[in-house]
Amino acid sequence: MDSIISRFLFQNWQRKAVAIVSALILWLFVNGSITETKTIPNVPIRIINLPSDKTIAGLLPNRLLSKRVTLTLSGTKDVIQELEPGDLEVLLDVSSADSNEWVVKINKKNLISLNPSIDLTHHITLVEHSELILKLSRLVTAKIPITIMPPIGESPSGYEYLDIWPQKLTQSVSGAEEEIQTLRNEGLKLTINLSDITKTDLDNLKPSQANMHDDEVSFTVPEKWRKVNIPVLNNVMEEINDPEAQSLRIDFLRKEILALNRELPIRAFYPMENSDAINPRTHPLGMNDLIHKKNDIALFSTPLYVRDVSRLFLNIISENLGMVVVAAPKSERDVLLWSLEIVDPHELEDRYVAFLLANTKPGQSASFKRREAMLRKRFREYMARLRVYTSQEKKLHLECTLEANSIKVIPVK
Repeated sequence: MDSIISRFLFQNWQRKAVAIVSALILWLFVNGSITETKTIPNVPIRIINLPSDKTIAGLLPNRLLSKRVTLTLSGTKDVIQELEPGDLEVLLDVSSADSNEWVVKINKKNLISLNPSIDLTHHITLVEHSELILKLSRLVTAKIPITIMPPIGESPSGYEYLDIWPQKLTQSVSGAEEEIQTLRNEGLKLTINLSDITKTDLDNLKPSQANMHDDEVSFTVPEKWRKVNIPVLNNVMEEINDPEAQSLRIDFLRKEILALNRELPIRAFYPMENSDAINPRTHPLGMNDLIHKKNDIALFSTPLYVRDVSRLFLNIISENLGMVVVAAPKSERDVLLWSLEIVDPHELEDRYVAFLLANTKPGQSASFKRREAMLRKRFREYMARLRVYTSQEKKLHLECTLEANSIKVIPVK
């Protein structure tokens, strides 16, 4: 047996060795000459040598296009089989473009291997793709308006959202002329979620320099929230580059009940249509334990409170605050209407706004006017929500009736 094996291995061994080497070479040649085709989707496109005054719609800051291309590659079987999405990108040199409407033809020289183990240059024989046209556009930079949207979410417990400032910002964006024009028309949006602000965040705040009353506080919006979505940058969130964004803040009102600390004047109003029968002589405002006269002025003496307004607002209006009962015949109503009355509200509004603007730098006149408009709106909202209370939770309810010879006012318990 050993002799048979020996003769098989060593008899004419030179010829056998030559045959084995020849077979190996032939196998390698045949295997290397076998070609295969594979389609690779979503291949990134990188742009180089773009003129400084030109750009391509969808070009990102990393010089990649937001659009991608699907390539059908033919080449050596072992390399083609190994290729996966993410192993390559297309490199396009804009200096070779023959017009602003560049019809791109990708060949293997445009292929860049992102996998060090794959040699595309020597193993790709054919590159096919659908029509690819890139438009070279004028590069422009513009300030895009940012709309500050009403915040979403809920304010922290014990606080009420007032407003946000600045109310207008811009974002300087560079890109293709047609994209920038579309973006300018549509604008950008910034929305802040109040639920991301904690009670501790606001409890630790000091009153703003513009308002030293400690029930109104300003929360500075953190840098990580001062970002907007830029569609022309493939919806990248970009930090707002308007310098005024550094002072972006949200104003809150600490909810608390404020003592009025004064007696409110109370008077009756007599409509002219019924004045023959109902007037100050026939039906004066009646006095009782809660309403008395001082210097011939009727005063409501029950301790009263207000809430949902600021101390500054209350301090400014308190001397001009009163109560009015509207006289009417019993045929019209059994219970008379009454309301709070603020005398000369326009003057008080001017005083309120002037106080808050006193420590505000004028800056740009447009911005200063917007700030003034915002404060006037805040004052009017305070007026609209003004109510008086007899305790922490109980609103003042009055039962006002027309009696035989007077107008009677008593609180409803």
